[in-house]
Amino acid sequence: MTGIVDTVKGLVRGSTDVLTKIEALEDAAEAGRGRLDQVVLSEASQIVDRASQRLRMSGDLTVVALAGATGSGKSSLFNALTGLDLAAIGTRRPTSSMPLACVWGEEPAGELLNWLGIPRRHQVQHRSSLEGAHSEDLDGLVLLDLPDHDSTEVEHRLIVDRLVELVDVLVWVVDPQKYADAALHNRYIKPFASHASVMVFALNHADKLTPEQRDSCLADLTRLLKSDGLKSPQLVATSAMSGDGLDDLRGLLVKRVNAKRAARERLAADVDRVADRMASQCGNAKTPAIAKGDIAELVDALADASGVPVVVEAVRRSYLQRATAATGWPVTKWLARFRPDPLRRLHLGQQSKALRKSAANEVSIARSSLPTATPVQRARMDAAVRTITNKAAAGLSRPWADSVRTAVRRREESLGDELDQAVARTDLGANNNPGWWGVARFLQWVLFLVALGGAVWLIQSGFLQVTLPKWEGIPFASMMLIGGALLGVAVSIACRLFATSGANRRARLVAKALRAELEKVADSHVVAPAREELDAYTICRDKLAVARG
Repeated sequence: MTGIVDTVKGLVRGSTDVLTKIEALEDAAEAGRGRLDQVVLSEASQIVDRASQRLRMSGDLTVVALAGATGSGKSSLFNALTGLDLAAIGTRRPTSSMPLACVWGEEPAGELLNWLGIPRRHQVQHRSSLEGAHSEDLDGLVLLDLPDHDSTEVEHRLIVDRLVELVDVLVWVVDPQKYADAALHNRYIKPFASHASVMVFALNHADKLTPEQRDSCLADLTRLLKSDGLKSPQLVATSAMSGDGLDDLRGLLVKRVNAKRAARERLAADVDRVADRMASQCGNAKTPAIAKGDIAELVDALADASGVPVVVEAVRRSYLQRATAATGWPVTKWLARFRPDPLRRLHLGQQSKALRKSAANEVSIARSSLPTATPVQRARMDAAVRTITNKAAAGLSRPWADSVRTAVRRREESLGDELDQAVARTDLGANNNPGWWGVARFLQWVLFLVALGGAVWLIQSGFLQVTLPKWEGIPFASMMLIGGALLGVAVSIACRLFATSGANRRARLVAKALRAELEKVADSHVVAPAREELDAYTICRDKLAVARG
């Protein structure tokens, strides 16, 4: 639409307002696509297309159509306004099924008439036919004489239906006997009640009525039109035979032509009409907000259902077990190897950090062996999802409320698998060992070797019956054995304390990382779909407000 707006702004004077309305209608229709009634959206698209085509053509030409029922005298009125005998039945008008066009002025109207579907042989240039007459005040007028809207020929009615949608101004020619015709009011007047500003009603054959009868007919016709929804209908009593009211009708046409805004008023009325229909479906409620507390509750429920507490505890125990194996006393730490790693039992922590961050391999992350969510956990998760969905749909019209629920429900189906994948792809730190583990391991082996050396020295001295060197009466070998063992145990206890603190810290970091992953899942599967619908609703509502003026 942006390209259309930029192009048309340079072609049509004073078109900014109607272009704003048209652009707003298109944006609203785009936002409502798949949510509001497709029939109304299709009508909106047709109006946008039609408006862009009309505005690309000359905005200085005003297309006025005379429409009416059989015997209303519209063709006679057409001849009287043009001053030509163009609409007489005979060789001048080859077929009564086609509309006839008369153009005032020198501005080219061929493209516009072709768009209206008027064959060239039904187009007449007013000045070329009426050589001596001058009607400069009507320059820019394109006057059409339409077929009868109540014709028995289906083709005639289809032509009228099509041109009623396209012309800038409609002059409905009615006679005193048929102005209350239900076909006219139900088929053309009521559906286009919003187009009152671009419709004129000519009560023809006024010369056959007394002044009292004419006033009575005009008053009754005004009543009928107001009951059809027209607030201020424009009426004029005319007679093609006596010329009564022709100056008044012609004056109305002169005002329309000189104002050069009939096309924009017609398009604006078209936009108002479909925008009102869309607004009745869209509603104008305030956009609901999704509270942070509800999102937090959803993440808590997802964490519970996906086994995050189990994973966090496994991370803590795994850290302690690996720390013991790495920093324990060499004599006893090998016993820890017989205990299975808690993370491996859950099929977690097997992937390297590089693999876990690789987008190419992310889809191949192995499924974990976490316990299935219990009915209570599942119910809590469903309740949290339902709470957000209901609050996001609160106050919205039925179509938008349904679209919010459908959008969330569509993504909710894969929520369970995504939770499992979120846990599996989280870096649990299984391959990230602190540097102090290596220092403690080296120290433990040094102490172990010292103790072992002392023991070997003692054994050797016993077999060889040699005197051991002493310090303060205590053999160096005994000091090495006892000191190495005691210091090894002391280091093991200290490492255990450090490992416990590290395990708790690692558990907290993993819990934070898991929650961050679950927040992404909650956003992508619940919050984002709901907000996307709410954003579309906001755009549709606000743009319709602009389109409706």
